[in-house]
Amino acid sequence: MPTMDRPRLSVVIPAHDNGPVLDTTLASLTRQSLPAEEFEVVVGDDGSAVPLAPVVERYADRLRISCVRSDTNRGRSANRNAAAARATADTLLFLDADTVAHPGLLARHRAYHAALDGRPGVLLGQRYDLDWAGADALRRGEPIDPRMLDAERGDPRLEDIAHPQRIRDFPSAPWVLGLTHNASVDRESFLRVAGFDEAMVKWGFEDLDFFYRVFHLHGARPDLFRLDVEALSYHLPHFRKTSNGLASMDNMKHMLRKHLRFDVEVLYAINTFGRHLGRIRLYGEAIEAYRRNGLGRPDALPDALRAELTTGTALVIGNGVSALELGAGSHTFDHDAPPGPTNSHLLGTVLQQFRAGALDLIVNVDLWRCLLPEDLPAFLTRGLLKADRIELVATHGPVDQRAMLPVPFVADLDYLVDMLHRHFAVTVGVHDGATLLTVR
Repeated sequence: MPTMDRPRLSVVIPAHDNGPVLDTTLASLTRQSLPAEEFEVVVGDDGSAVPLAPVVERYADRLRISCVRSDTNRGRSANRNAAAARATADTLLFLDADTVAHPGLLARHRAYHAALDGRPGVLLGQRYDLDWAGADALRRGEPIDPRMLDAERGDPRLEDIAHPQRIRDFPSAPWVLGLTHNASVDRESFLRVAGFDEAMVKWGFEDLDFFYRVFHLHGARPDLFRLDVEALSYHLPHFRKTSNGLASMDNMKHMLRKHLRFDVEVLYAINTFGRHLGRIRLYGEAIEAYRRNGLGRPDALPDALRAELTTGTALVIGNGVSALELGAGSHTFDHDAPPGPTNSHLLGTVLQQFRAGALDLIVNVDLWRCLLPEDLPAFLTRGLLKADRIELVATHGPVDQRAMLPVPFVADLDYLVDMLHRHFAVTVGVHDGATLLTVR
């Protein structure tokens, strides 16, 4: 039996109605290279129809293990929080009930956090998605045959970021890869962000939301997260409801309502993990280049448009535009001003916070010129559902498109107008400080 000294690592396993796979996962924890007295296991039973305590109790003679049960199904976030509240170690390792641990898994997580010597950090492990043969081997207690592991069964995150550029993108938004099937975090960070958001009761994105908050809690430090391909686990086959994907969009929208920032906004598009990382890095660079080159300033606006903004309900996007006199109900996306009730650090590609027809107009000063070719149509199409027209403002000035690289930047307005004319009514107005493309 393990001693009753305080453990070095707490393994938190949320579970619901999955006793047989939980049993296989718990069995794998009895075969760890990390001595059993150095870790504890806390299983969260989220109102399972058949209580999971009997499965847990079968391991009481080999593991320091306990079970926290809710009488009702409260959702994955609440279940993880309840189990984590019972945990006593300074490091929390989240492992899904259907994710079997490689014998060296717990030692990898423990060693990473021990090396930090009390500093905050997150370790993301990898998993293989097993098929029937691999699952049968694990349930028989046999080792995994290398023939059961190939790219088809591999972790999709690793495939998506295999390109060297994607590895360089990882520090910009490591939380995008923050799936809780095999991930550890220091307990202090968990407590400071108040754990998982229990308002997210449906499937999906609650783990990304959690790791997003941890990342920004520590000032978006590029060294806060580490992806360890040797921290291995094996994901057992399970029936995934097709409705889960649709339900996850509700959580995605909830996350965007909470974090009105461009790095969450880009998740709204369907993309691979690697593409999300790249887009967040690229738009972060775009916002900095936009500011550095003096773009987006409100003094470029013609007097007539300024006057219209004082009486209408508008969304104005640009650097410093929150200082403008705007009509009632107006909002700004001004990255040079602090976020607040009427100002967000967004790009404008989703616009979910506005009802259809809620705005008289949208004015975008230069930031639209930094949108990727697939995102500018999204901004215009969704924007014209919210407003009667959109004013794309292109400030006059000596901005060198090549000097903006790798940031995309629209310099040839004729090319763009020709492209947009096929889909929208576009008029062009040339003023002293800027050219306006009016889109309806």
